[in-house]
Amino acid sequence: MDELLLTSRAAAQTGFHGNQRVHVVLGSESCDLDSVASSLAMAYFLSRTSSGLPGRSLVLPVLNIPRSQFHLRADILLLLMEAGIATETLVFRDQVDLACLHSNRRLDLTLVDHNVLPSTDRDLEGAVAEVIDHHRLERTASFSCPVTVETVASCATLVTERILSRAPEILDRQLALLLYGVMVVDCVVGKVTVKDGHMIHLLQTQFPDLPQRGALHNALHTAKFDLSGFTTEEILLNNMKTVAGGDVRVAVSIVYMSLDWFLQRKNLQQELRDFCQSHRLDAVVAMTISFNDQSDEPVRQVAVYSSNLLYGQEISHALFKSCSPALCLSPATSPYKDILSYHQGNALASRRAVLPVLTHFLSDWWQREMHCGADGEDLDDQFNQSDVMISDTFSVNKESADLSDAGWLPHVYSACRHHRRRLQFGAEDYGSVEEDYGGRMMPPPPMNSLVDGCPLDGGFNQEALLEKFSRMGGGEEEQVGRGN
Repeated sequence: MDELLLTSRAAAQTGFHGNQRVHVVLGSESCDLDSVASSLAMAYFLSRTSSGLPGRSLVLPVLNIPRSQFHLRADILLLLMEAGIATETLVFRDQVDLACLHSNRRLDLTLVDHNVLPSTDRDLEGAVAEVIDHHRLERTASFSCPVTVETVASCATLVTERILSRAPEILDRQLALLLYGVMVVDCVVGKVTVKDGHMIHLLQTQFPDLPQRGALHNALHTAKFDLSGFTTEEILLNNMKTVAGGDVRVAVSIVYMSLDWFLQRKNLQQELRDFCQSHRLDAVVAMTISFNDQSDEPVRQVAVYSSNLLYGQEISHALFKSCSPALCLSPATSPYKDILSYHQGNALASRRAVLPVLTHFLSDWWQREMHCGADGEDLDDQFNQSDVMISDTFSVNKESADLSDAGWLPHVYSACRHHRRRLQFGAEDYGSVEEDYGGRMMPPPPMNSLVDGCPLDGGFNQEALLEKFSRMGGGEEEQVGRGN
């Protein structure tokens, strides 16, 4: 593997000169232990088999985060060190221009540990050549893009199966330790499958000097949960994925500490606000994981932050009403009104299960906003045309008319537009519907522009009106009598 990494690193540094195709193996944007190991192992497999098109394509494993964030992955650094892989030989996302390679028709993509590209990478969809993943299937398989998706504890299990079934001769101790370490960590109670256990057994049988499972698990687990010295931004970036619906972006981060410790962080509210601004996010969902001395079961809790209270409430409501899976949330104490906190009763519901819930919610919400927004924009556009019709009797050209009096145009209120402005500015900052009308619940009824006043303003003669009704009734009876 060392030769592969050195070659790919050198090619990335020179900008991939020439016309050679580049086959990138790309892990998920969380860049966790499973994603990194699966990317490296799958790239090595492709480079050593006909699948990698030797002589025509350069196979390149790419870690899907900026290099500046890699120091946050203490568990990955530990496993790479144990496997003898130098971090200086790795290639990161900010060191490769995938969009440029794709535009030049030189890019092939193999996705591992995820099966759909995030919205920011949707332009690369045409380059996807294969998918290997263990999450819920969100794409359709095709002849041009075979998809291997199976619900196992880790993607490394599927990559190990691929190597052992198609090219077992390339498996050495370095590669085995990389895959073995991931499966040891991910195969916890409630997640391990028969295939996971079988792959671990095969690796242990072939390489009996692999570290003892319990010792390796504890070492990697301790490294992952050691967040001492990290800022709030670094903690959130440590294991983060984003979901989006339209122009609404939400980060979902796994935080390896208890909710109480997270909420007690100094200047947490300001740091969350700065984090959203710097990463162009509308909300953050922090899924905390901790352990207690009484049980090996993880303690899961959730914190939802948004500077816009409506966003936070809507996201929380979507998580509350989720049935597949049911998170079994119950309110927890929070010292901040814009950080909504919950205990999660279902400890088996990981982020893998929560992401589709939020993706579906944001998609539906955006569709409603688009439909609602179109109606509001249509109303707004009525007064953006060159001619404005007044009372259906004559038109005034805005270029020639005297618009010094802004009150000459009737006010058109769009509930959808008001809702969008409340989302933008916040419900408390923007105000209520009544404030749009100076305290009135509804706009005033229109005046008749063809008369100076109302005929009823001077009163009316009740007896004369009753007499007129009587004559009208008599006339109708007379007409009926003539008809008979």
